[in-house]
Amino acid sequence: MSKTIRLSLGLVLAALNFNAYATPESEVVISDSFTAAAIKHGFKPELANRLCEPLPDIVSITCHHSGEDGPFESLIVQYRYNTRTTHNDMYKHVELNDILIDLKHKQINFWSGHQITTPDGISVNRIEGTSNSYIETGGMRGFVSRTDRRFQQQRDTEYELSHTSEFTYKDLGRKTAIDAITHYQKMVSDNDYVVAYKEDQVIEPVAIMQGASFTFPISEPLRQRLIDVIQQSTK
Repeated sequence: MSKTIRLSLGLVLAALNFNAYATPESEVVISDSFTAAAIKHGFKPELANRLCEPLPDIVSITCHHSGEDGPFESLIVQYRYNTRTTHNDMYKHVELNDILIDLKHKQINFWSGHQITTPDGISVNRIEGTSNSYIETGGMRGFVSRTDRRFQQQRDTEYELSHTSEFTYKDLGRKTAIDAITHYQKMVSDNDYVVAYKEDQVIEPVAIMQGASFTFPISEPLRQRLIDVIQQSTK
């Protein structure tokens, strides 16, 4: 089983080639076999190391490898943005946003998870959700191979709505895939509408979230990492 190494920022800076864009806010977690597995899958050591360096606007970075060479092998870099929390008398809404690079399967997943907690006697219902999402590039749209949405009640007063949008660059020509990331502006997800309401009372529903769920910014250092991953994956 793969061990996980948790590094303080000081150790990260000593172990990795720290660049001018790095910020001390990023917490970095690297599994012990990640770099070796990335190299085995065709990535240069310097890129494998750079994928795990701190980045602006990114709260945590996890470079994860497990499963060795088996069918369930996982080789993923997770970039997590700031958690956003909204408080209301009828709910607490926590939003988690990740960009995950699946190095083995050659895809980038944009993932947004919404955790909703309500007081007793107040419920949450997902009214509408479409299965469409796309990368907005300013002149083109598309490039998303699959959108997965899940809404479920975890406990009596806890709910979860998650979105995953897959950009599978192995199915595109290298130029097309790089162009999509080069001109990326945001990920757009259409028509998600979740409401909280009091049981046995007719009231106006309170909207928790609606539309455009994917709004991941990509800094220039992160953009270059994604481009470099695509270039080395598709050679």
